[in-house]
Amino acid sequence: MDRFLLRLSLTQKAPRGGSDPSLPAMMPLIPSPFMPIARHLSVDPDRIRDLRSRGYGAVEAEQFISATDEESDEDEEDESVTSTDENIFVRFSKGITSMDQKELATIIMMCLANLCSTVAFSCIAPFYPEEAKLKGLTETEIGIVFGIFEFTMCITALIFGYFMTTLGAKRMFVAGLGVTGTTAIMFGFLNFLPSGRLFFWASVFVRVMEALGDSAFVTSSFAITAKMFPKKIPFVIGILETAAGSGYSIGPTIGGVLYDFGGFMTPFLVLGIVLLVTTIFGAVYVENPSYEEEDTTKGMLKMLKIGRIWLLIFAVVACAVSLSFLDPTLSSHLASFKLGPTKIGFMFFLCGGLYTFTAPLWGLLLDKYSCGTLVMLVGSLSTTVAMILIGPSPLLELEKSLLVIGIALLILGIAAGALYIPSFQLCLDVIRKHGYEANMHTYGCVSGIFQSAFALGSFFGPTLGGFATEKIGFEWTTTYIAGFHVILSITLLIFAIKDGCSS
Repeated sequence: MDRFLLRLSLTQKAPRGGSDPSLPAMMPLIPSPFMPIARHLSVDPDRIRDLRSRGYGAVEAEQFISATDEESDEDEEDESVTSTDENIFVRFSKGITSMDQKELATIIMMCLANLCSTVAFSCIAPFYPEEAKLKGLTETEIGIVFGIFEFTMCITALIFGYFMTTLGAKRMFVAGLGVTGTTAIMFGFLNFLPSGRLFFWASVFVRVMEALGDSAFVTSSFAITAKMFPKKIPFVIGILETAAGSGYSIGPTIGGVLYDFGGFMTPFLVLGIVLLVTTIFGAVYVENPSYEEEDTTKGMLKMLKIGRIWLLIFAVVACAVSLSFLDPTLSSHLASFKLGPTKIGFMFFLCGGLYTFTAPLWGLLLDKYSCGTLVMLVGSLSTTVAMILIGPSPLLELEKSLLVIGIALLILGIAAGALYIPSFQLCLDVIRKHGYEANMHTYGCVSGIFQSAFALGSFFGPTLGGFATEKIGFEWTTTYIAGFHVILSITLLIFAIKDGCSS
């Protein structure tokens, strides 16, 4: 699923020249969980005027600009409406054809890096748990191997962002990509280690190193994009997140297919080699961007004093827990059906794939109607139903069925988009009411908070979920996760009623 928030949280202010009016802010064709799909307020002052009164997430232009030229504003608004109605594929084609050969080669290189890194991260889901059990690992230890990646990302991303100007964005990008490719190949050789403690700690070490490399190159990628594409930043980010979202969705399926074809080592060798080749292209094409100082008067700590921000953080954590819990546990839960790795990978794709295809629909709905809290409520309730059916919960006394599990995964894919996508824009709306300006610093702080929240949930999901599955079983663990979503749903309902009364 997907890392836009991390990239954006640690970047600097975009150059002052404004966005290219021929390239309106694009949403990725295939989103990742780190790429909210609802329309966001542009960080470019020239484009803020296009969003004066446009439904969900819109802000009055007078808050940010001086209304000195009404005729110019009307022309820009007409342009925005025309751009909104234009077919997204037409806009995509125009953006691609406007690039020169070096820019196009850089985009292809970055997309390949994002795609392969996310596939390398997620491809182990269909086969690693069973291989690890043969090596003597418990459910808890398997969960730690999965969750340590996100925990490391959560900590190191902020560190890399802080030292980016010291280390250099290009060095960080190339080195991070090289480390990610090298550790992917190293993971393929773990199967030659003896069973027991050595295999477990080696798995943890390689995953930590892979997370360090991944954190370095994704943190620097947005800064590089701002340098090479100063007038096309939203467009290029949309393309990169399309690649990242695809990687999260198809990673388990690709992992299962390559595992069936050549065994444990094959997925990691293939992906690692592609990443190392991409590193060479990165060393050639990537430029080291310069930075401008930003106003940090209102920072992240002050945002965390806003009560409603914590509700949205809890929603993001709950969403991440529900999705990541299945990574180390679903394949074992499906073992009784005697499915091969490819079919297990397809079961993972049911959730990630449907998220991919339905998330833009939630974005369109939120773009037209101001109903973010209501959509999140639907997402939380749907997640409750999905987690109860996946078990199935002992409270229902249902027979375990592959068809029911498949339907539950489809519901979870739809619900994840409904729960996650509105939360980022709602947070921006809340902090603007508390006097925050719509600039890159504010946007970066919000992105950092939500990246940390999602990474935290992605850590707790497999680690605590694996421990709970070992102690009380998969069925009761999903029931407890459903219970957390019931609490979230009640809280969201209270805020929805409160918002309705106040409006």
